[in-house]
Amino acid sequence: MRRIAEVKELECQASVEDIMYILISYKFSGMRVHLVPKLSKCMYNDRLEIWPCRDWELESIHSCEVLEMVREHLTTVLGWKEKSNVTDNWAPTKVRKLQLCRVYAASVLFGYFLKSASLRHHLEQKVDHINRDLGIAGSSQLLLSELRSLGSETVPFSHISGTRSTSVGRIPLVREKKQEKLKYYVMSFDAETLQMCAKPKSKEALNLIEKHIYALFGDEKTGLIASGEVISTSLASLKRIVLEAIAFGSFLWDAEEYIRTVYQLKDN
Repeated sequence: MRRIAEVKELECQASVEDIMYILISYKFSGMRVHLVPKLSKCMYNDRLEIWPCRDWELESIHSCEVLEMVREHLTTVLGWKEKSNVTDNWAPTKVRKLQLCRVYAASVLFGYFLKSASLRHHLEQKVDHINRDLGIAGSSQLLLSELRSLGSETVPFSHISGTRSTSVGRIPLVREKKQEKLKYYVMSFDAETLQMCAKPKSKEALNLIEKHIYALFGDEKTGLIASGEVISTSLASLKRIVLEAIAFGSFLWDAEEYIRTVYQLKDN
C-alpha cells in the first residue's frame, strides 16, 4: 500500500508539472512565439540559428525598469551591446553547449527573480504612497500584516500579465524615502531576500526547469548534455535563447502561483 501511494503521488506530481508547462506554453503562444525546440533540430549546415528571432515580442512582456535589467543581463552573459550592428549580431561565434545550457538555466532563474522582485518593489511603493496620504510616519504594522496576508492570495492565470503579478512573500519595513528604481532596489537586498526571490518556491517548478533544459540541450539518444561539444552560432541566436529563458522563468512564476490556488505544491 505504501508503494502504491508513492507511485500515485509521483504520477500526480508529474501531471501537475505537465499542467504548469502547458500554462507556460499558452503564454508563449499568446505572443505568437514558439519555444525553441531541441537544439539539434535548429542546426543548419552545422550552425545553430533561431529564426525568426521574435526579440520584440519577448521583450514586450517586461516593464521598462525590468527590461533595463534584462538588457544588462544580456550584456553580462553574452557580451551583447544594445547598439550592435547587423554584421556583429550575425557574425559566426562559437560556444560550448554546456556553457550555453548553464546560461539558459541561470536566465530562467533570473526571469523568475525579476518577476518576484518587481512586485515586491511595486507593493513597497504603494505602501509608501498610502502612508504619505494617511500621514503615517515610519512603518504601519497593521498595514504590513494585511499585505503579508495577501501572499497566500493569487489572481487567476488568465489575468496575469507582464511583471505586475508577482509574489509578495515577506514584505520588509516600509521605507520613508523617495521611490527608487527597481535596479537599485534589488541591489539593496540581503542574501536571504535574494535567495527568497530567486529560488523556485516549489519542487514541481524546479523539476520543470530541469526537464525543460534537458529536453532542449540533451542528446537525442541519451538525453545527456555533452560537456565538450562546441556549437557554431551567432550573437542574435544566443540573444533569442536567453530572452526566451527569461520569459520562461517569468511565466513559470505565474503558472506556479496559479496552481497554488487549486493544489498544494511541495516546498522546495
